[in-house]
Amino acid sequence: MPPYRPHTRACLLVLFCAAALFGCGDRELTDTTDPDAGTAATFSAQDAGVLAALAQVRRATARYHDIDAAIAAGYTVWSPDPFAAGATCPSSAEGQMGYHLVNVALRGSAADPAAGDASIDPLAPEMLLYEKRADGKLHLVGVEYLVFQAAWEREHGIGAAAPEVFGQPLLASSHTFVPNGPLIPHYELHVWIWTGNPLGMFSPWN
Repeated sequence: MPPYRPHTRACLLVLFCAAALFGCGDRELTDTTDPDAGTAATFSAQDAGVLAALAQVRRATARYHDIDAAIAAGYTVWSPDPFAAGATCPSSAEGQMGYHLVNVALRGSAADPAAGDASIDPLAPEMLLYEKRADGKLHLVGVEYLVFQAAWEREHGIGAAAPEVFGQPLLASSHTFVPNGPLIPHYELHVWIWTGNPLGMFSPWN
């Protein structure tokens, strides 16, 4: 994963060396169980309200380091399934996305996007992001907010501006949600609140 706006050549070198270790299966994460750790340092120039909101999300999702707790809370569908033979998480030249654990009740069914949930609760993200380490254990690294475009426009009108959270507009995207399924337009925002990301906390890739 390449660095984002390095301040010095030394910083660039360090980040690229670290990036060589980053992936879905074998890196040592910088996650923590302290809900406030690292947030202020990462966003020292951000509005105090954003810092406070991110800290609240960390507190709300800290329990999901335990996957059993996440499943009990309604996060039950893996995309992709990290336990499937030969499983790999979404990747690109920019980095990885992690394995997504989806709460379908919060997102809506891909079979009927227009009937999906059209609200965003920062403390109840539609998806949790996990990374599988070399020992096979999954570790929480972030969250993702997602709204189907058809559901959003159902509530806000055709051509409505994209939803926002933490002052960040969700990114327009389109991909399948089931094998061989149709492309479904939607808005999404990844937030890497439980691990560092050289590309930035709100980048799709890490």
